Amino acid sequence: MKKSKKLALLALTFTAWGLYKLFAVFQDMQTGCIQFQTHKTCSFENAENFQSLLDVELMFACAWAAGAVICWMVTVEAQRKER
Repeated sequence: MKKSKKLALLALTFTAWGLYKLFAVFQDMQTGCIQFQTHKTCSFENAENFQSLLDVELMFACAWAAGAVICWMVTVEAQRKER
């Protein structure tokens, strides 16, 4: 397997995980509850804590999405060098 194909699979994995995390953030916004490890935090219990957890979850989701973009850029560059 060529290096560019391995990088493309890695980029695809990052993309899928990033999209899943973004979907989870939007789902949490709609339901008003976040499952964090074994504890479920809902907005009606403690709105400030819920908003903080939502911000952290959104930050991690954006980090996964940014990682996916970087992986795709590295994959394209690897394909150019193989030619």
